[in-house]
Amino acid sequence: MNIEKLFRKAEKFFVLDSEIQEGKENKREKLERSFSKKIANIKKKIKKTEDSTEKKKLKKTIKCFQ
Repeated sequence: MNIEKLFRKAEKFFVLDSEIQEGKENKREKLERSFSKKIANIKKKIKKTEDSTEKKKLKKTIKCFQ
């Protein structure tokens, strides 16, 4: 193996490859957005429901996401 191939493999191993880092950051951002949307939807449900046991269950699910 020549030096260039070894260096590329080392970059991938140590996650120095910018494409891989950008991909991971994009995935993290998507997850954060989806969790914030879920939390917002659950909060809306809490406001709409009148049953206290249902509200408690929904509040527990919010705590799991945070």
